[in-house]
Amino acid sequence: MFNLTSKDHQALFYVEKEAYSGVRKIAQKVMADIALIFDNKPTETSDKSELASTAIIYGTIQHSPILDQLEKNKQIDLTKVRGKREVFLIQTVKEPIPGVENALVIAGSDKRGTIYGLFHLSELLGVSPLVNWSNVKPEKKTQFTLEEAFQYVSKEPSVRFRGFFINDEWPAFGNWAMERFGGFNAEMYAHVFELLLRLKGNYLWPAMWSARFNDEGPGLQSVELADELGVVIGASHHEPCLRYGEEYKYLRGKDSIYGDAWNFITNRQGITKFWEDGLKRCGQFENVITIGMRGEQDTSIMGKDATLQDNIDLLRDVIETQHQLIEEHVDANLKEVPRMLALYKEVEPFYYGDENAKGLIETDLLDDVILMLCDDNHGNLRTLPTEEMRKHKGGYGMYYHFDYHGGPISYEWVNSSYLPKIWEQMSMAYDYGVRDLWVVNVGDIATQEFPLSYFLDLAYDFDKWGTNAINQTDVYTRQWIRKQFTGKFTEDQLEKAVELINGYTKIAHRRRPEHVNAHVYHPVHNEEADDLLAMIDDLLEIAEDLYQKVDASDFSAFFSLLYYPAVANLNVHKLWLWTTKNHDAAEKGKLAANSYAEKIKECLDRDKTLVEEYHTIDDGKWYGMGLSEHIGFVNWNEDECQYPIAMHVFPKNKERLLVEITGTGEQSEGSLWHTHHLHLKDFLQYDKASASFTISTLSDRETSFTITCEEDWLHLSTLEGILDAKNHTVRIEVTVDREKILEETEGNIYVKTPTGMCTIHVPVRPMYLDKLPDYTFVDTLGYISIEAEHFVSNKASVANSGEHHQFEVIHGYGKTLSAIKAFPTTATYLKPSDAPYVDYSFVVSKAGDYTVQLYMQPSNPVAYDTTIYCHLQLNDAQPEKVLLLPKHYRVDDKDWAVGVLNHIRIKEVQVACRKGQNTLRIYAGSPGFVLEKIVLYPLGKEPLQSYLGPKETYYTGKVY
Repeated sequence: MFNLTSKDHQALFYVEKEAYSGVRKIAQKVMADIALIFDNKPTETSDKSELASTAIIYGTIQHSPILDQLEKNKQIDLTKVRGKREVFLIQTVKEPIPGVENALVIAGSDKRGTIYGLFHLSELLGVSPLVNWSNVKPEKKTQFTLEEAFQYVSKEPSVRFRGFFINDEWPAFGNWAMERFGGFNAEMYAHVFELLLRLKGNYLWPAMWSARFNDEGPGLQSVELADELGVVIGASHHEPCLRYGEEYKYLRGKDSIYGDAWNFITNRQGITKFWEDGLKRCGQFENVITIGMRGEQDTSIMGKDATLQDNIDLLRDVIETQHQLIEEHVDANLKEVPRMLALYKEVEPFYYGDENAKGLIETDLLDDVILMLCDDNHGNLRTLPTEEMRKHKGGYGMYYHFDYHGGPISYEWVNSSYLPKIWEQMSMAYDYGVRDLWVVNVGDIATQEFPLSYFLDLAYDFDKWGTNAINQTDVYTRQWIRKQFTGKFTEDQLEKAVELINGYTKIAHRRRPEHVNAHVYHPVHNEEADDLLAMIDDLLEIAEDLYQKVDASDFSAFFSLLYYPAVANLNVHKLWLWTTKNHDAAEKGKLAANSYAEKIKECLDRDKTLVEEYHTIDDGKWYGMGLSEHIGFVNWNEDECQYPIAMHVFPKNKERLLVEITGTGEQSEGSLWHTHHLHLKDFLQYDKASASFTISTLSDRETSFTITCEEDWLHLSTLEGILDAKNHTVRIEVTVDREKILEETEGNIYVKTPTGMCTIHVPVRPMYLDKLPDYTFVDTLGYISIEAEHFVSNKASVANSGEHHQFEVIHGYGKTLSAIKAFPTTATYLKPSDAPYVDYSFVVSKAGDYTVQLYMQPSNPVAYDTTIYCHLQLNDAQPEKVLLLPKHYRVDDKDWAVGVLNHIRIKEVQVACRKGQNTLRIYAGSPGFVLEKIVLYPLGKEPLQSYLGPKETYYTGKVY
């Protein structure tokens, strides 16, 4: 048995002179972790006689005599580790050394294997991977025990190179680095490297907007430290041959040996020399060398007048030159040098070519090069390897985004990524064979720790968290919260923390904070503004309760990891919701507009104080990280961004009231000469038991109202009242007693206002008694809205291989309830007869032409020359192929921009319904089809417009 206590005083760690220096540094960090737990820092020794009776022995195969001896003595078996990539063994061993009764042995297959093994010990002890980065303190212990037979062998990581990209780092990360470390130097990168390794990553693109990683260590110190610790260094899509973009800007000039033009045509000799010197300087370290070439400042390599063939020919020339340089200055065996070409933006067509230009895909130039594919910068994958392409020997990578500086609108401030979306997209990438390199743009890193942890865990152990782990993101979230906050909160509070993190990321997924404005959510229709405000207030209440309960010693981690990204995000959404309600109220002359204006100011003030508090906690640990502009973007970046315009109204001279039906936009002041009949239609839905309307004053004078209703089956929360400048609005709750109703009928509510009488007509239906299958939607409001998971049947298909194909529900996915997607994700169904399908049952009262709206995740085609489609069938009609993308759709066009900002794409299809029950069948078609909601209505009679679309309508068998 291995028993670690706080009372051990002799040396705990045995260190060999043969050990990698980087591994020894990591062992020091684990010793510091142990000190945090036991308040007693262990020591290390190279003298076996100085070891305590309980010891920790670590080493790397082929660099550890003691591992060799233990294996020779048959005390450990390294066959499951030897020759593997980044694998470790942890095992308890009795009497490994004279005087040592019990030891914990950590054996790595290579340097990183040992490092991961050491950090795995920290995690077994209860230490969060964010212990250093976010100051997450572990629970104190008096002892830690492992059973005598304990043994754990890790798996080889699923993805070969796994890491992140520090990008868009000004003003946040840049100011943080300058304030805390004096620049982008090795001292700063030591913290970044530790974070990466603790998260089981191994690959980094350093900051590059203004930084020069290779010479700001100072000198090569950052590069050397990365190599020592086993961090593989890469570079972004336009920084080839181990040279960073800022380096050329710094070294260029008319008298420079590198010339004064980033142009391989006019300055071939200078650019070649620039690359050559980069390879000479850093080629001996562990790298993935970026190849290819793009223009400066993330632009095209050639001008607009160049043809596709011109660009392909130039890129081929560039890569051939770079390969020659790598062979000369890194390794004559080019196949042994990890290289990567990013098929990013305009480079993608250079690879594929077209009917007139032979792309690089048709050459052997890139046979051993990792081809890095990309998302569309907003979390939606672009092209993926076809089955034929998956034979490519170099393998594939994926460049994904949690942060982006570009069109249609940037997002760089706080975390706004959503785990179910990351799972759906990145598991699809892996299914398509993208398994050699995953890198994610995390911007400033800070506040991205949660999705970054998930991204790297997914890449490290895809078997655990990938395609077969559908609907496990909640499980992951709960585990992540517990890693950070166990011992800091009670069990109930930990669950509330899970609710908070799920809630704010779901809202951010609906619309990122930088992308919200006064015209996104509707102030009235479907109550979506009020519903979201209520949801936000519930989440803010959780956040404030946790804020009050957390201990001062744990406050920094809580604030930076959970409270700040959640509350700051929610507050910006709240700011714009109050703005849209303010504008709506002002346009109607309601005095409520003035109180809403005050709420706008409160949110703006709160935004400032949140950033200020973030910058001052933990002695300014995070100073600078909140500086990114984040309110009211009108362009792709923050230039000309617009803060909310708060409208104020002047009270009317005479007493006036406005009556409004909640969620509909219907309104009246009661004047006989104008609209004075309104309709409260909620009770046409069989499941609705309550509804409401509001009365608001337009004057600051005391203004009274009275309400009468003669129906004994309608009950109102208030029958009279007085409104004034302070109490300017009242909500009247209306409930129905259906037990007193035998058939469809209508009642009236009369609201006496200073200018007349407003009549509210209230049609109501009794309980629905027809016997229909559960999940049959009945048209009660003139339209039907169906959440995608509420199908009446889900039919699998069987491939020739015997594999079952079926739609699966992805819980929590998308903007409202969930989504459905066909699995396996790589399958294409040319014929409906081969495809899995789902059926939706609905009843309409009239036959005729109807519009079906499909609300979908804004996916891009998985192949360069394909589209996205499904097949749709109504009743016994022939299935119809439905192209789900606009004609000539492409990433970066207007249709794409609307989709990525709204996080939804809507396709309309016309169908002919019969009176009564109908069945809508949707067949899987091409990959990438993810369905969230269906809305159906008579042609030309679209429901009220709103950002989220109509709420789900009545269906049979619903549990209330």
